[in-house]
Amino acid sequence: MKLKNIINTLSLAAVALIATGCQDTDAQVSILEVDAPQFVEASLAEEKPVFFGETTVKVQFNKNIGFATKNTNQITLNGTPVSSAKVAGASNTLTITSNLDFSKSLTLHIPAGLITGPQGKTYDQAIDANWTCPDMPSNTASAMTQKLGWGWNLGNHFDTSNTQWGYWDGATPSAALFSTLATAGAKTVRIPATWTNHMSDGNVIDAAYLDEVKGVVDLALAAGLNVILNTHHDSFETDLGNAATNEETAKADSTLIADLWTQVATKFADYDDKLIFETFNEIHAGDNWGGGTDDEYAMLNNWNQYAVDAIRKTGGKNATRWIGVAGYAANIDLTIDHFVLPTDAANRLMVGVHCYDPYNFCLAPYNTGDEVSVWGHGADGTNDNESYVINQLYKLRKAFIDKDIPCYLGEYGCVWKHSDLENAFRAYYLEFFCRAANLAGIPMFVWDNNAKNSGNEANGYIDHETGAWLNDSETMVPTMIKACTSTDDSYNFQTIWVKSPVIN
Repeated sequence: MKLKNIINTLSLAAVALIATGCQDTDAQVSILEVDAPQFVEASLAEEKPVFFGETTVKVQFNKNIGFATKNTNQITLNGTPVSSAKVAGASNTLTITSNLDFSKSLTLHIPAGLITGPQGKTYDQAIDANWTCPDMPSNTASAMTQKLGWGWNLGNHFDTSNTQWGYWDGATPSAALFSTLATAGAKTVRIPATWTNHMSDGNVIDAAYLDEVKGVVDLALAAGLNVILNTHHDSFETDLGNAATNEETAKADSTLIADLWTQVATKFADYDDKLIFETFNEIHAGDNWGGGTDDEYAMLNNWNQYAVDAIRKTGGKNATRWIGVAGYAANIDLTIDHFVLPTDAANRLMVGVHCYDPYNFCLAPYNTGDEVSVWGHGADGTNDNESYVINQLYKLRKAFIDKDIPCYLGEYGCVWKHSDLENAFRAYYLEFFCRAANLAGIPMFVWDNNAKNSGNEANGYIDHETGAWLNDSETMVPTMIKACTSTDDSYNFQTIWVKSPVIN
C-alpha cells in the first residue's frame, strides 16, 4: 500500500472515532467533593518568658488552606488586631504575627468563616487558644535565687593580677562598706581573688595573704551577707588552650588548681553555708573570648571537676558547701552549649555566668569610635535590645533553674556615662536588666571596681573604703535591688518600659 493511501485510511478512522464519541451525549466528568479544612492546633513559634514584642503563632489545619489578607484585622491577639496573617504558598498553616505589649498570658481569636479549603468551603467555627507563661518552679534552685538575691562585687581589690601594682581599687575594705550594702538590701557579696601571684614554690599560698582575704570575708559575713569567694585573674585563667594541647601543661595546671582549692577550702572549712566557693572566673584560651575548641571545653569541664573534688576532700562543712562552677568565659551561650555539670555527691553546685551585653553600651572604651551611649526602644524605635536581654536570661532559666540547678549572674554592669541623657539610658538599662533577671529567677551581682569618674571602666557604685555612694548609686542601687527581688506583680516590664528616655 502506498504511503498516501495509508494516511487517508488513518484519517478516515480518526474522523469515525470522533463522530462515535460525540454521539454519547449522556457522558459526564465527575468532580470529587472535598470537605472543609479542619483545625488541628495553634502553637507559638517559640517559647517565651513573657509575651512581648513580635510574637508569632502558627495555626495548623488538616489540609491546605486559603486566607484573604483583607480579613487580617478580624484576627486578634489579646484583643488587638494582629499585624499580619498569611499562608505561604500551598500550605496547611496560617502564620500570624503581631507586636504585643507585656503580658504573662496570650489569647488568640479567629472568627468563623475566615479559613477556606481547596474548593472554597470554609471552616465554620471560631478558633480560640490561650497560653500562659509558666511561673517559677518551686525547687532548690528557686530557693537559692531567694537566698542570694541581689549582690555586689568587690572588684579590682584582691583580684589584682600583678602584685607590684598593689590593689587596683586603692582601698582598704571596711565594715562601713558592708554595712551600707546590707542596709540597702543587698544579700550577697562576691569577692574575686587572685591566688597564684601570692604563691611560693610548691604552690603554697602566702599565709598572710590568706589571712587578709579571710578578714574581708569575715567583715561581709558579720554584716549578714552571703559571700562568694573565687579564683580570679590567676595564671591558669587564659591557659586553657595550652592545657588542651600539651600534656605537661595540663598536668601542671590541674595540680595547681587542686593545690589552690585545697588550701583555700581548708582555711574556711568551719564556715557555715553563707560562704560559697566559686571555682573560676572567666576561663578562656589566650585572647579568644568568642569560643574555644571541643578539647578546650572538655579541659575546662575537667578543671571544674578537679576543683570540686579538691574542695570536698577537705571535709568539714566543705563536704556540703555550695560551689559555683563556670563555663567558657562565663559566657551564657557557650556555657549552655558546652558546659558539663561536675559530679558531686553533695548535689550542691551552682552555675555562674556573666553578661555585659551589649558590650558597646556597657563596657566599650570611650573615644575609640566603638562606644554606644543609648540603649532600648527609646533609642532606636525597636524592642530588639529589650527582647535580647529577656531571651538571654530566660535561656538560663530553661537550661538550669527549671532543671533544679541554681544559676546566678556573677557579673553585670554598665559604665557611668558623660551626659544626663546618656546616664538616663544607663539607669533604664540597669533597671530593665534586673527585672528581666527576676523573671528568669536569676540572682545577679553588679561589678564595682571603685572607679569614681565617668567613661572607661567607670563601674563605681560604693566607695570600697568608706561605704559612701558614688555617682547616682544612692538611688540606682536600691532601684536595682527592687527590680531584682520584688515580688510585686504590679511592678512589671511595662512599668519600666514607659520610663525609657527617648531620642527625639
